[in-house]
Order: sequence, then structure tokens, then C-alpha cells
Amino acid sequence: MNLLILALRNVLRNRRRSLATIAAVAAGLAAVNLFGGYIANVYAGLQMQAVAGERLGHLTIYKKGMLTLGKLKPKKYMFDAAETERVQQALRELPSVKLVSPRLSISGIASNGKASTIFIGEGVVAEHADALRGSLPEGTGGRLQPGMRYGLAVSSELAQMLQFKQGDALTLMTSTIDGQANAMDAQIVDIFNTGNTNTNDKYLIAPVAFAQSLVDTSSAERFVVLLDDVDKTEVARIEIARRLASAGFDVEIKTWKELSSFYTSVRNLFDMIFGFIASIVFVVAAMSIANTMAMAVVERTREIGTLQAMGMKRRGIVGLFLAEGLWLAAIGVLAGLAATLVAAFAVNQAGISYVPPNSSYAVLLLVDLDWPRIAVVGTVVVLLALASALLPAWRGARRDIVDALAFA
Repeated sequence: MNLLILALRNVLRNRRRSLATIAAVAAGLAAVNLFGGYIANVYAGLQMQAVAGERLGHLTIYKKGMLTLGKLKPKKYMFDAAETERVQQALRELPSVKLVSPRLSISGIASNGKASTIFIGEGVVAEHADALRGSLPEGTGGRLQPGMRYGLAVSSELAQMLQFKQGDALTLMTSTIDGQANAMDAQIVDIFNTGNTNTNDKYLIAPVAFAQSLVDTSSAERFVVLLDDVDKTEVARIEIARRLASAGFDVEIKTWKELSSFYTSVRNLFDMIFGFIASIVFVVAAMSIANTMAMAVVERTREIGTLQAMGMKRRGIVGLFLAEGLWLAAIGVLAGLAATLVAAFAVNQAGISYVPPNSSYAVLLLVDLDWPRIAVVGTVVVLLALASALLPAWRGARRDIVDALAFA
């Protein structure tokens, strides 16, 4: 403890240099923490968009081969009505499963009677739509009216293109599962923003019974599973696969991350950028502390000789300078944390909004406090500080006592 107190007094003895070093460490650390908090918020937003906005849920169950051969022979790889009931019954008993929802993809041409355009969409159980939306903002995700077989939710740009408003009628034309032409009329019960520029001009949601009638089938293409905790995704996938296998189903189960390629690509990009920025900050912090300790060792050469003459061993000298480096890093980390908290609060209260790439609406610029990442960054800075202080301290401690005392 006496060594730490002595080291702190030495740090405070040259306040200007120490403050400059601490400021450099704190500024770099705050910048890294703020960027880390921003990308943590982006990841959470992308997760919500994938799970709720794209209605992927946490897990999606297909018959084996559906993703590769299903477009050529869809009937062979779909769940018929009896199988649909068996799958739902088997999975309802799992405590981690909140919802099992059958799905059916549809596509074709939407018309207002005067103009037409292509559409893509999916049939969803109307009673499940709100649960699948989660905590999405109002006006996104799409709503259906339970009990209204012909009520559709239409994406906002598609509605604008065909001049639709809520309550209007539209006609959908498509091919049945056997390749025959079919058309059905429906009514718009909701206009929503998909959140994605690639789908907001062509997407719609229909009750699953309507979608089945449109393509002339009673089967489901896949099942979307919603869990009570996203952290249970991998465990639930294993348990669901085991349970369905015992029930005689040969399935493949995809997680929301595997199906949302945009989430994966954005996360990989941001992780690479974060690593690059953090590396620069670590180098600056290490060089600042190394420079400060090197200058301290040179200026205090006679002091080092005096301490050795008084009986302090070389490892004691090295320990003293390591403790000074530790103080510089620790104070810098604490100052950086304080700056992070102030800056994050200011940014979150500013109400700044922007439109992310591939998004069809603006989102708020927010910074989360990613404490695990903050702890890792702070620990790395402290370890780098000790490593940076070690070489100058060791060089100073190896000087001969007479030479050190005679140093001018």
C-alpha cells in the first residue's frame, strides 16, 4: 500500500504531464465506449427488425429440403393440415416456446382495377400478428384483424403506388401451387412501413387462410417459433429438433441470424470497424503512458540511484514505476468512463435522427452502455499501461548506483 501511495504522489508531482496522459487515455476510451454503445444499440435495433419487423421470430422450421428443392416441388416439402396440427401440438409443451405460427409465402400481381404491380407477402395467423410485432413502433410491422378472412396489411409505398387507403379493396392475382391462375379480392385493414427499402414498395401480409385459398392449398410452408428469451435460441433449436425427430419429422431449423443476412453483414462490418478504432486508441494510450514513464525515469535517475543506495531492490524500483503507470491508466479509465456517461446522456437527450442504409424510415441516434465491452476495453488499457511502463522502469532500475547518482 505504501508503494501505491508513493506512486500516486509521484504521478501528482508532475501534474501537467500526468494530466496530458490521463486526458489522452480518457478521450480515447470515451470515444471507443461511445462507438461501442452506438453499435450495441444498432445491433439491438437490427435484432428487433429481424425478429419482429421481418417476422422471422427466433427460429424457423422447414421440412428437410424445402430451402433447396422447395421451389421446384413445393407440395412435397410443405406441412399438410394434419402435420401442421401435430407440429404445433408437439411444440406447445415446451416451456421456452411462446408461439408457434404457420406461414405461407405468396407472390403475384396486385391491382386497384386500373393499375397493377408485383407484390410479395406471406400468410400469417391473424391472432399471432400482434405477438410477432413485439415492441415495434406504431405504423410498422403490420396488423391484421382476427376473424376478418379477407383483411390485408399493405406496405406504405405499395399503397402509395396504387393509391390505396385503409378500407379500400384490392385484387391479388397469382399462380396456385399446381400452376393454375387464380385471383381473389381483399380489403386493406392496415398500411404499414416494413422498415426495409427493398420490400416497402411490394410487401403485404394476409391471413394464412386467405393465402392458402389464393394458392389453393391447406398446407403450411414453414413454422415461425417465438421464444420467451432470445438467449435460449440455440438450446431451443436442439430441443425442438429432438422433439420433432421423435414425432417422425425430418426438419431443418434456422435461427433468425441465419435468415437475416443483413444483420450478419452489418454486425461483421461494425465489429471490424470497432476493432480498428480500438486498436488505434490502444496504441495511442500505450505510447502516451510509455512516453510519460520514459521521461519520468530519465528525470529521476538520481532519485533511482538514491533509492537503490538506501536499499531498495531493482524489483522495488520496477514495481514503483509500474504502480505509477497503473495510476495513470486507472485514473484515465475512470475519467473516460465519466466522459462516456456524460456524452451518452447528452446524445440520448438530443433527439438526433437519421435514416440508416437499407431502412425506409428514420431512427433515433442512441448510445447504449455496453458494460461488458466497456469492462474489456478498460482492462486492456490497464494491461497495456503496465506493459508500456515495464521497459522504461526496467532500464532505469538496471543502471549502476554510482552512475545514477552522478547523472546530471
